[in-house]
Amino acid sequence: MTVNCRRMSDSDLEGIIAIQNESLLGKVAEADLKDGFVQGDFSADDFRKFDRDVAVMVAEDEGKLAGYLCTSHLELHQGKELLKTISKRTGSIDFDGKSLAKYKIVMTGPICISKSQRGKGIFESIYNAFFETFGKDFEVAMCFVDEANPRSLAAHENKLHMRVVDTFEFGGRNYNLLARKI
Repeated sequence: MTVNCRRMSDSDLEGIIAIQNESLLGKVAEADLKDGFVQGDFSADDFRKFDRDVAVMVAEDEGKLAGYLCTSHLELHQGKELLKTISKRTGSIDFDGKSLAKYKIVMTGPICISKSQRGKGIFESIYNAFFETFGKDFEVAMCFVDEANPRSLAAHENKLHMRVVDTFEFGGRNYNLLARKI
């Protein structure tokens, strides 16, 4: 397997959206949710906004798009109630001796690996490529994972060594907020 991770280009957008749509909450059968899903139904313009803000990283396996990782500043999402809630909560979370809000944070996610490419190390590869390319610009990577998505939670904890720093309910769903120093 030859995985190449890089920043997205406009020519990747169709493939990114296809990967998103095969794992989109509401399109995935209830029995398959444990295998991973994404919640945000993003358009090509949304992915471009992520990329302009920080970056959208993509992974290719033998020339075929295998997954993507969106990254952004918290401020990009201030119009979204869920992200407003997370932003407010960071002020009361102690992370290694100081308020999480005092760090230079990058929001990571959504991340989605094509169903046919899961279990091949692409998750770690795409994150590591992001950290190597953009990590110097941030102190902490933070994400939120729906409690109904145990595969994603386990990947973030076990493969990236992120730790749950908060749990909360929003819109009838339970979330874990995870963070790690870069």
